[in-house]
Amino acid sequence: MTTSPATILNMSPFVVTSSENLTPDEIRSLLFNVDCSLEIPIDDFNKNWWPLITNIWTKWTSYKHVNGDVWKVFACCLIKFWESISWLVSLKIVQVERYKNSPNHAHLLLKCDRIKRPQVIRTLVEKEAIKNYTPPAIASAVREYATKELGLGTSVSELKRQEVANIKYKIRGPMEKIFIGDSNLMLDISQCMSYLIEKEYKVERYSTHQSSKGIVFAYPEQIKKLEQYGWLTLIDSTHKTNRYDWCLFILYIRDTYGCWDVSAHFFVSNESCETVSQALKIIHNNYCHWSPQYILSDQSSIKAKSIKKAFPGINGGEQLKSVKLWMSKIYDKKTWDIMVAAMHKRTKIGCKKLIQEAIDNCAVSSIQNYIKRNYIKNTERWTLWARQHSPLLLQVTSTNPLESYYSEIKRLTSSKHGLIGAVQNIVNIDLKKRSDSEKVAFDFRTKKISAHGVEDDIIEEIHKFPFPFQRLIVKEACAGMFEKSGFEVYESRESVITFVQTEKQKEVENRRLTVAELTERVCDKYWRVEEMGDVRRTEAYISMLETSINPIISQFENK
Repeated sequence: MTTSPATILNMSPFVVTSSENLTPDEIRSLLFNVDCSLEIPIDDFNKNWWPLITNIWTKWTSYKHVNGDVWKVFACCLIKFWESISWLVSLKIVQVERYKNSPNHAHLLLKCDRIKRPQVIRTLVEKEAIKNYTPPAIASAVREYATKELGLGTSVSELKRQEVANIKYKIRGPMEKIFIGDSNLMLDISQCMSYLIEKEYKVERYSTHQSSKGIVFAYPEQIKKLEQYGWLTLIDSTHKTNRYDWCLFILYIRDTYGCWDVSAHFFVSNESCETVSQALKIIHNNYCHWSPQYILSDQSSIKAKSIKKAFPGINGGEQLKSVKLWMSKIYDKKTWDIMVAAMHKRTKIGCKKLIQEAIDNCAVSSIQNYIKRNYIKNTERWTLWARQHSPLLLQVTSTNPLESYYSEIKRLTSSKHGLIGAVQNIVNIDLKKRSDSEKVAFDFRTKKISAHGVEDDIIEEIHKFPFPFQRLIVKEACAGMFEKSGFEVYESRESVITFVQTEKQKEVENRRLTVAELTERVCDKYWRVEEMGDVRRTEAYISMLETSINPIISQFENK
């Protein structure tokens, strides 16, 4: 049912100097009902008002006055045959008023939102679509932002995934064309090499006697980092970045400032030992003096053989495996806890004992066999992995840092792209990574941390350290390490499995603590003597210790 309001043409207009004091919902309400005449600066109207109501009004007619003013008549999108509002654009001012005695809407504003989203929502979707996120991710992000930041929760609640997918296709479609490349593989490779040379990359094309092909490329700055920090290198591969299904390999290193960065890439037409090892040799011989001590890869026999072939000096113990995959095989919770405790044991004897305990107490035969096959023979390697989880060490034992890089590549590349498309996206990501590295290097020396609950004079001393160490120290300071925890904060790195204790178990625990205290006192006294620099006194201490302990060990050895 509609009613005809009183004529408002002679009313004094409501002058809007700025929309900052109005919420988006208030703006939409004013322009939905138009119960009063409005005067709005044209720039403000075009930027902050019109995008909110594009799904409500559609232009009916317009004409230009002799003096240059433009008069436009708009109709409701749902009742296009009835003129509803008009506005006059004059002297950079938009005058909005109801058209003569036009009736009110016969529907709510929500109905317009259900049929079509306003331009402001579509613009948010387009911005996210350019980043090539998936439609569900875009829809979720836009809903969250529009609700919290713009107050358009009601309007954006009707946003559908299919609508997001359609907008993304319109945005990404033209962009994808530049990544398609030439349909001829050889021409596509030539385009890649020309593009990389243009971007100042070192690039080399090669082939093996098995007719496999490859392209190796690296940026000069990254090559220098590989030479300097490549003693520990991560290597991994990914597929479906191009329509030829050439596999992309990436070498990853970490610099002095703790920042992960790409050092080199290579595409291979066939993921074989010969092709991969040849690429590694090209990087080692032609690009820089790369001398790796540790090359960390996943459980790929091809990568392991390629590394051995390219770098014969690296033995099997230095080609560490990805812990994430291996540990996922142990799905029994109790066995998992025991194995984690074993990896953090301080002694080799204790580590092996816990591993054997995990095998003996595990009820799942497949897990038992898996531990026997992969842990018993590699105890030292896994203990090394556990030690390297300390934040104070630079060593790393999983290829997880590469996962975020691959996520970015997967988001931008497609199996429909040519090699040129994949290379262009890789170059753009590399540029971002270099920028991130520069920022981390700058923050390392200049950035200062702030913390609540830490005294100002202590913070001033903490600020003398590089930023990563500031964070570690503040974390310990906030934990009350020295006042409350003593040295237990360091001991907590050893995983302890706790169950509901009986009285007997409590007695065992007390005895264990007594032994631990005695051991700590012995070690503490040794280091005090050692630090004095008196060799004779140190040797005397060790001799007395052996004289005292050996009889005790011998007495209980066979019992």
